[in-house]
Amino acid sequence: MLKDITLGQYYSADSLMHRLDPRLKIRATIAYIILLLLDRNVALFGMLTLVFIVAVIMSRVPVSHMVKGCRSILVVVVLCSAINIFTTPGTGGVSILGLTATADGLIKFGFVVWRMVLMIFMSSLLMYTTTPTELTDGLEKCFHLSGNVAMGITIAMRFLSVLSQELDRIMKAQEARGASFKKGGPIKRLKAMSKVLVPLFQNSIDRAANLGEAMDARCYIGGKGRTKLKPLVYDMGDVIGYVLALLVVVLGIFLAIKF
Repeated sequence: MLKDITLGQYYSADSLMHRLDPRLKIRATIAYIILLLLDRNVALFGMLTLVFIVAVIMSRVPVSHMVKGCRSILVVVVLCSAINIFTTPGTGGVSILGLTATADGLIKFGFVVWRMVLMIFMSSLLMYTTTPTELTDGLEKCFHLSGNVAMGITIAMRFLSVLSQELDRIMKAQEARGASFKKGGPIKRLKAMSKVLVPLFQNSIDRAANLGEAMDARCYIGGKGRTKLKPLVYDMGDVIGYVLALLVVVLGIFLAIKF
């Protein structure tokens, strides 16, 4: 269900991962994604999978909660990656409905799905364990962005789950009025979806306007000179986190070169 999408939402918990500095989590996540893109071998991906498992345990975010939030995205990833099975040249081909599936294509499909799953889950773990304010401050410091740009990026990421819930609510309201989104041909379904997209677009504009008015009412002013109630300060846990992240990067580069 669309209402089950939790990607981009903060998951409140008292864990070591939640207490880490957002700058550390952002930089570590970027380094993790770069390692995923370096090479394609079992040793490297196995090490990165182990790192992800440790991060999930430290975050105390239920795996079922993460899978539920990324379920629709994972389906798209698997379907799109399946093209590699039939487009990768290799030996041992098997003909299926006029398409040739090769062993090399199947291996490539597995690695692509493995890579994308780790990338999506680790990126979502960053947002599950970081509040919008911390994420904004971290983006601002890491990439030297202005306060307005960092806030805009954060709002855009958090708006995804809000729009998903709004879409689910509108579809249920239209179904209660007799609309059907699962019956008929493609043209009929497309016409039925127009009854959803128009109010969704209107509600999105209204939500954006309300958010802007709320920020103005609270005298929000981005840019230079803006003070922070809780400025970011590193502690010993963050230093240890940087050391561990550096060790993971070094080990990942070694595995990418060695195997």
